[in-house]
Formats: sequence, structure tokens, C-alpha cells
Amino acid sequence: MAKEDSSQGNGEKENPRQRAFTGINGLDKLMGGGFPVGSFVLLSGTCGTGKSIFGMQFLMKGAEKGIPGVYFSMEEEPKRLLYDMCAFDWDPEEQVKKGMITIAKPEVYESEEIKRLMVDTVERTGAKRLVIDSLSLISSYLEDPFDVRQMVLGLSREVKKLNCTTLAISDMIEGGESYSSEGFEEFVADGVVVLAVHRASMNAMYTRSLLIRKMRATANYMKAVPFKIDRKGIKLYDGES
Repeated sequence: MAKEDSSQGNGEKENPRQRAFTGINGLDKLMGGGFPVGSFVLLSGTCGTGKSIFGMQFLMKGAEKGIPGVYFSMEEEPKRLLYDMCAFDWDPEEQVKKGMITIAKPEVYESEEIKRLMVDTVERTGAKRLVIDSLSLISSYLEDPFDVRQMVLGLSREVKKLNCTTLAISDMIEGGESYSSEGFEEFVADGVVVLAVHRASMNAMYTRSLLIRKMRATANYMKAVPFKIDRKGIKLYDGES
């Protein structure tokens, strides 16, 4: 049976429910203890909702437990990404030096080559966690929707073979009804977590919320939960909706 472990560091003991804890304060209890190990989860949201922060926090908290991870960046340069994440009370640079976090950025922009590089990086590092930032940008290199679907399906299958829990970041259109840029990724994914921003009135402050829209093999909480972002990262407000 699947478990999240590590060949590096002290590793983490197997969770009897085979769950990958998220490292997001208050989230795991809403979905049976965390993401199903080896699942392919879509992390969707409009701009400014905290998707990249969520992804790095997932890797950082895993690394602190001895679980190696890969951040596959399609746009941001690794140095810039590390600089941005140093705004939090984390030390991603130290985890990179230890080899617990690997930040990869492709130099070519062809979907099959990107997929190969992604899988090779996970295999080489022994990663058990993968963040793809973003799936939307990879999909934009393909014109035919059928090719996009095949690419997403193929990528999902490959990382599952490696028993790697994957967060694939997807951009949502403001006011749109789909949770992804192409409109079908949410059906391919094992889970869908949606980050959103709201405000009650024109003069009100914006607030952020998280919704577990879908999670296979899980009796998940189905209400939007507000969250904040501070120096410790993302934290859900407990007992509020």
C-alpha cells in the first residue's frame, strides 16, 4: 500500500490512513488527515489567492519532516521564488542546500519534454511531493484541447507511478465557472482545492477562502473556510465559514 516516506533525513512514519499532511494549519482535519498519498490534486484560484504560497508551504512542511519535494516552476526563476518565500518564517534556501527541496525550471517549452524533465527530476531526487506552477502555462503551449487532455492525463499517470503526491496549480478566470483554464482538468484530477477572494460590499476589505471542491476516497468538508496569510504562511480560521 502507498505511503509517504523518504530515503533522506529521518523520514516520516507511515500514516495508517495513507495521507500526506498538507502543512496548512486547520486543513488536514477537513479531509481525513490530508491528501491521499500519491494523488494528483488541482490547486485552483484567481490571481492573488495564495496558490504559490500554498505550494511552497506544502513542500516546506514536508521537508521539515524529512520528505523531499520538487517545485517545478514554469515562470519564476528559482532565485526569485526563493527570495519571495523568504518573506515567511521559513528557510527554503536551507532546505534547498540540504537537497530536501529542489526547484526546477525548464529551458524548453514543449509539453512532452517538460513532462519528461518533471518525471526525471522526481525520480532523481526521490521526491514524494511535487508542485507544478502552473499547469495552465504548460497547457497554453498546446492548441488542440485533445492534446491538452492527453498531456494532463499522461502527466497524472506518470507521477502516480512514482507514488508522488502532486499539487498542480491552475489559474481560474475571474468570475468564470470552471476551476481550470481548459475546463476539464478538474475532472481528471483526484482532488480540487479552490482558493478565492471575496468582499461583502464595495467598501469592505477582501477576504480569502478555501474550498475542498473534490477529494477522491475522502469524506471532505464542503463549505468554504476563510483563511489568512501571515509570516507563518496560510492558516485557516477555525470554526468559521
